[in-house]
Amino acid sequence: MNNILRKISLDKAALGIVSVAAITVLGEAACRTSLGDAQNANECRYPPLSSIVTEEHVRELEEKSVVVIHNILSKSTLHNARRNVEALRVNMNASLNDEDVRQDQILSIRENDNNDNDNDNDDHHHQQQQQQHGDALIHCIKLLRGIPFLLDRFGYATSHSHVIPRQCQLAMYKPDGKSIYVRHLDRCNLSLGEMGLVGWLRASDYRHRVVTAILYLNTPLLDGGELRLFDDDDDDDDNDNSAGDDDDERRQKQQQQQQQKHCDIVPSGGKLILFDSSRIEHQVLASRGDDRYALTCWFNGDLA
Repeated sequence: MNNILRKISLDKAALGIVSVAAITVLGEAACRTSLGDAQNANECRYPPLSSIVTEEHVRELEEKSVVVIHNILSKSTLHNARRNVEALRVNMNASLNDEDVRQDQILSIRENDNNDNDNDNDDHHHQQQQQQHGDALIHCIKLLRGIPFLLDRFGYATSHSHVIPRQCQLAMYKPDGKSIYVRHLDRCNLSLGEMGLVGWLRASDYRHRVVTAILYLNTPLLDGGELRLFDDDDDDDDNDNSAGDDDDERRQKQQQQQQQKHCDIVPSGGKLILFDSSRIEHQVLASRGDDRYALTCWFNGDLA
């Protein structure tokens, strides 16, 4: 009898441990988000943007799922913003994606990064934050984050209830002729069954992306580095699964992708690109001549 009771007690203990572990994992997955302090469109309104993004641009985004707006920065603002991001390069780190998927370095930045260290006792973090963002870079961040206000003002029909993260992603590709980002979609459209519960919860931010905004901060020395946008009517379910392929299979898929309908966007400094995160697959091509810098913000929301 004692052995039976002891076995039951051990079984209950094991069940309790497993239950606690499962709840912990699910809780961590559900809470993993970068949108905890996100803002709505009205809170991100930035009046200077009203002379840049027009109703015609919004209609084009609805119709074609992408719109390109040229020269949104003055020469002096672009020059200063470029100097601002170059000063941040020391803080940039390799992406967490597999190395054969993307080879850029990234940094998450906010308007007020440098105002948060008054009570910071971490010396390393304090050193990283001592150099304030320049006015030009803050202007660029505000431009990107202000876009959903104008989408709402002009009645953007593809998505609504936009949520804007406080951070933008700064990405830098070395001019080595080989650093790329393979074809991918910014929004995760996989189902719960395909991802599993934990993966589905952890991808919450990615599952609700609706619009991608990219502002380029490059010099005329940059050669290549185009953003290749694929026709959203192309159906190629295998284009984002090349990480596990061998060299021959990957090369064959790359050749197939070359034959599909696409448009290459030259990443000229001051160029703004908006596209539908749920529809436009894209990739970054290799570059030479100079570092390639892109500032990106993803807007979350509900698809119409």
